[in-house]
Amino acid sequence: MMKKKWWHHAIGYQIYPKSFQDSNGDGIGDIKGIISRLDYLKDLGINMLWVCPVYRSPMVDHGYDISDYMDIDRLIAEAKKRGIGVLMDLVVNHTSDQHPWFQQALKDPDGKYGRYYIIKEGKDGGPPNNWRSIFQGSAWERIGETNQYYLHLFNKEQPDLNWENEELREEIYTMINQWLDRGLAGFRIDAISHLKKDWSYTDQPADGPDGLVDGRSYFRNVKGLDVYLSELKRRCFAPRDCLTIAEIDDVKSGELADYIGDDGYFSMIFDFSHTKYRIRNQEWTEQPLALLEELKARIFEKQEYAYGRGLLCTILENHDKPRVPDRLIPQECISFYSESLLAVTYLFLQGIPFLYQGQEIGMRDYPKTSIDEYKDAATHQNYRAFIERGMSEAQALAQINIDSREHSRTPMQWDSSRNAGFTSGTPWFDVNPNYTEINVELQEDDPASLLSFYRKILKVRAREDLQDVLIFGKTIPEYRRMPGIFAYRREFESRILLIISNCNCQKAALPMEYDKAECIVNNYGDFDWNGNQITLYPFQSIVFLISDR
Repeated sequence: MMKKKWWHHAIGYQIYPKSFQDSNGDGIGDIKGIISRLDYLKDLGINMLWVCPVYRSPMVDHGYDISDYMDIDRLIAEAKKRGIGVLMDLVVNHTSDQHPWFQQALKDPDGKYGRYYIIKEGKDGGPPNNWRSIFQGSAWERIGETNQYYLHLFNKEQPDLNWENEELREEIYTMINQWLDRGLAGFRIDAISHLKKDWSYTDQPADGPDGLVDGRSYFRNVKGLDVYLSELKRRCFAPRDCLTIAEIDDVKSGELADYIGDDGYFSMIFDFSHTKYRIRNQEWTEQPLALLEELKARIFEKQEYAYGRGLLCTILENHDKPRVPDRLIPQECISFYSESLLAVTYLFLQGIPFLYQGQEIGMRDYPKTSIDEYKDAATHQNYRAFIERGMSEAQALAQINIDSREHSRTPMQWDSSRNAGFTSGTPWFDVNPNYTEINVELQEDDPASLLSFYRKILKVRAREDLQDVLIFGKTIPEYRRMPGIFAYRREFESRILLIISNCNCQKAALPMEYDKAECIVNNYGDFDWNGNQITLYPFQSIVFLISDR
């Protein structure tokens, strides 16, 4: 069994600072804005924050192109007063192209700082090879009028670091330990599977009309990555016993214990098993229950995959995905009941849960009428790629409106005032027009609101008497053959939790025979159980504490 850790009781909340709260009227969220909302987060039931990058930066990838790593001491101190730990994003695969290291590398590609990056000679008048960037286009950018190119797996403004360089690694370890010295609880670690590259850099057959190839097998989870991850843990994470969550989701089952658990490189990795699915994609639009069965299979598979090895970080939303109601619920079925059902279903899985800002009030996608209304470079690159593959402009925009990660980046909806209370100035990105109907102020004192429901279930999730079964309990699927039912047990020693969710638009009757079953969560006011059979309302979700043993 896993050893108990201080972070096993964590209930997390991810903040995308640029869109959370602006304090000075410039239209961009900031640290002071986060601090001003810490009491709200404490009242919600949060004890761990994951804060996306807020460092001074040209913001090409909205904060992920790090050009300055310091200056959030006050946030750490104020959060600590409220019993909240702070995780920051650790971005060590690449830097900003404005970072002093890279600016020096451009001046002298063969010098010290040039060796901090991956700079190669071009061939045949073009890049070193035909790898495609993850954000589309070539993964190589030419340096001025030279025949030298630097590698950028993401945007061209995010040059990849050369982890083969020991001197670079020492600088990174020093930076990480300085952060931990400032009182951070730990890190969410970005793009960690890309640190190691296959240095053969050979061309591969093109897989698209752009003449490029998806070269991920050459720069994701490449043999030798373990050397860097072991060193990173040994030099930084292990001595501090900090919480680390890695952005990596394709670890083979037999290798999982190397990544998480008592002896893993990290505390946890994310469970992204449901994040690729879209109810509005043609494959699923007419068969939502088939999508549910697929989701159940993937989620239970991931629970089994992790059991006995370590914990996953469980999420419904993050800054890189559309909002979950639009992603997983048929439009005509989106309501308090279907949204609260999602909350119950995922909050009681094995793992450490993290909410994303606005999830607790049911924030929604904001489709656009023109591609020009989107801000993200990756969105525009995907749009162009759709057109290159034969889509019309209207079709490409329609797919962007389904897939865009920018839906999760609209400003937080605090109240019904101008700009949803996010800023007194002009917001950097348009506020969703539905903010007058969906906002914190409207739900704050409404006992029947989604926000109030989240507060209730997070209190249950934090109950001391349930911690062992929630952390160590095995997830056992129930009612697998019942259409539209997502149900499972959590069992540990004498404790049993039974979670039942009716994902149908009509009532569902299920056999349920227990002598003693206490309802501890219910998104309806009542339920119908006669001791042998339970009948659930549409989108009803219930958690029972079973005491038969």
